[in-house]
Amino acid sequence: MSISVKQRCLIGLYKIERLHQSVYESLSGSERNKDIKAIMERLSRLEKKHADLWGEMLLLNHTRAPKGHSRFSKFLILLSKRVLGLAITIKIIEHVESDSYQQFIKVSKSIVLTKKEERIINEIRKSEETEESRLENNVANYGTFLKNVKDIMFGMNDGLVELLAVAVGFAAALRTPLLIFIAGFIVAISGTLSMAAGAYLSTDYEKSIKSKIMQKSNPKSALESGFYVGIFYFIGSLFPLAPFAIGYSGYMGIVMSIVFTAIVLTFTSSMIAIASDKSIARAVSKTLLISLSVAAITILLGSYVRATFHITV
Repeated sequence: MSISVKQRCLIGLYKIERLHQSVYESLSGSERNKDIKAIMERLSRLEKKHADLWGEMLLLNHTRAPKGHSRFSKFLILLSKRVLGLAITIKIIEHVESDSYQQFIKVSKSIVLTKKEERIINEIRKSEETEESRLENNVANYGTFLKNVKDIMFGMNDGLVELLAVAVGFAAALRTPLLIFIAGFIVAISGTLSMAAGAYLSTDYEKSIKSKIMQKSNPKSALESGFYVGIFYFIGSLFPLAPFAIGYSGYMGIVMSIVFTAIVLTFTSSMIAIASDKSIARAVSKTLLISLSVAAITILLGSYVRATFHITV
């Protein structure tokens, strides 16, 4: 027996809520911080409540609620917590829920909902927009990533884009991969120091200005800002240089450098979109368009320099 689009959406929403209920249970069980543990327990209970409500919707549509949840999805979420931290993982969970809910809203516009169904949907929406949203935002206060996301992503993206331009420019002009890597690495070191110093000074000046105007200091540390911008600029700069470090040269090195950079840029721009509640597709496409345009210009410039000055090294 085939199921309707509406039933499919409801099953998806039910499974997501059950999955996140289980995730929050696991997170609360392993959390040592009492405040965060309490938030995780509360979120788990909220997810159960929402799952039960979606289950009620399924019954109204003559559909049984599925049993269990995806263990693999749960593993990936818990792995994300270890790699990216709790705050960004909560943001990912929130983003997935929001996308699924918006899909259902689009579907529901083309069908007639009963008053009971509308009541259930309004109850879930109200709960998610008030209590669940507040609890998720409270978790962000404990997360280093979200607190420093601007500096982390600013440094990372600059390192990726600038060193991609440098690497492909040198690769179009030079043929020796070791020379390309050394030249690029020198640029990466100088860029790291420059970016870190610039972030430190700009944050320090901003702190002083806000202190005078608002009679209170900016809680963000200038030293912390400089550290995150600098260290993630350096990390980002290594990806475009990696192909030349392992011996690729010429246009193969350029292609590999662009591929490595595009993969990492896709990841970083996705994280920025999730952290700032923006569209992932729009953020990724915009970032890649700008980065690859810069790469194309520097490839042409490097090729022109090699042809004009007859460089063969």
